Amino acid sequence: MHYIATLEHSPDNCWGREENQETALELIPQLDQRAEEHGVELHGAYGTPNEHKFYFIMEADSFEAVTGFLGPPILEDHDGHIAPVLTLQESIDVVVEE
Repeated sequence: MHYIATLEHSPDNCWGREENQETALELIPQLDQRAEEHGVELHGAYGTPNEHKFYFIMEADSFEAVTGFLGPPILEDHDGHIAPVLTLQESIDVVVEE
């Protein structure tokens, strides 16, 4: 199943701040390895620095795999919304009877 995560942090908790940069410098280069360790296929990881948000597009067999991947320190520093998503065709197949 595919998942989209939207994670938002406060300006005070921003990884771009000098006192928080170590987390970003350690974590960002290891995202692919971290995803693999948790059984997550990371399709994309994006950020909007001016809005203090991260977006992840992932594929995993379970929600637990996704939350493991996004676990400490990511979800500790962010408010998150994680949603399982379907393709548009899959959505139609679910809601339209033939």
